This record gives sequence, C-alpha cells and structure tokens, in this order.
Amino acid sequence: MVPTSSLNLADLHQLGRRLTAAATAAMKDSSDLGPTELLVLECLYTVGPQPVGTIAHRTGFAQSRVSTVIAALRERGLVELSTDAADRRRTIAKIAEHARTQAHHARSRDADPTLRQLLPEASDAEISQTLAALGNLHAALGKAAPEPSEATNG
Repeated sequence: MVPTSSLNLADLHQLGRRLTAAATAAMKDSSDLGPTELLVLECLYTVGPQPVGTIAHRTGFAQSRVSTVIAALRERGLVELSTDAADRRRTIAKIAEHARTQAHHARSRDADPTLRQLLPEASDAEISQTLAALGNLHAALGKAAPEPSEATNG
C-alpha cells in the first residue's frame, strides 16, 4: 500500500501561491523595482547574458512578460541589449554593471522575516526546520528550470 500524505495537489498549489504572494510583498518593500523586474535582474546577475527566451524559461514567466520587463529595465539603464553573434535575429540581455548591486541585494535578502510573518505562532525551531525543508526543496527543484507552460499557467 502506498502511504498517503496530508498535502494534496490543491494544497500544494495554494501553498505555492501563498509563498509567492509573501515573497512578492517583501520584494516590493525593499526596492523601487517590481518583483518580476528583480527576478529578471537576479537571473541575469547569476547566469549572465542570455536571450529573452532563456530568461523566460529560467524564471518561469511568459516570454511576452519578460520582453516587457527587459524593455523597461533597459529604459532605466539597468539592462543592456546586444545582438546574438550566432543568430542575428536574437537579442541578448545583459545586466548593466551598476545594476549588479540591486540584483545582489535582492538575491541576498533572507526569507526568515517573511516566513515569521506567515507563521507568527511558530517557534524558532519550527521556523528553522521549515526554512531548512524549503531550502532543500529549492535546491532539489533548482537543478532544472521550470517549464514555462507549467510555471505560467494559472
């Protein structure tokens, strides 16, 4: 007999949405950039220059959304664009040198305060265990970027 868990797929989906909402709210409080802009910058910061389609795949956002965000970041001088030497039809986005600080800040913010807000009754040990479990899950899932259709369909 296969053991059953107390978490069904609907619960898992709702958990993902709640965690996303909490992280989004925390990101909004820390920067004049929106969460999508911060995540696109973070992607460029950690991976390096890449085409819009690759950024969309890595972040899980729709390609049209990433294109819009890249255009806005370029207008603000945070992203530089160039033509792909291997395929002149593709545009390569690169984080501007002075934007690295914002990307680093967004990446280095600790999730602990946000999790404590979500779970005000949890003990320090429970928060530590939850952060460790979420960190392990993130590491395991981070080995492969999400499929865009999976990450963007509501």
